Amino acid sequence: MIEFLYFTSKTCGVCKVLKPKLLEAIRENFPKVNIRVVDVEEEVEFTGQSMVFTLPVGIIKANGKEMHRFVRSFSVYEVLEKIKRFIDN
Repeated sequence: MIEFLYFTSKTCGVCKVLKPKLLEAIRENFPKVNIRVVDVEEEVEFTGQSMVFTLPVGIIKANGKEMHRFVRSFSVYEVLEKIKRFIDN
């Protein structure tokens, strides 16, 4: 099972711009990927456990194990390509 976690906050401008494009692209191309949006202000403990210290952050997990982490500057294309690799394997 592939899961994508997207860490964001209400005050993150980049997050607000990237989030709709990224989540729509994942849903469109990989409908079986579970997506979890994590608001760092509401889920402080989980954010800390996930070692997230900057935003935005995207994490791809396969069977509960972190496989790849995107931090600060990343594109929708990069995320889709990485998810495709894990699904194809």
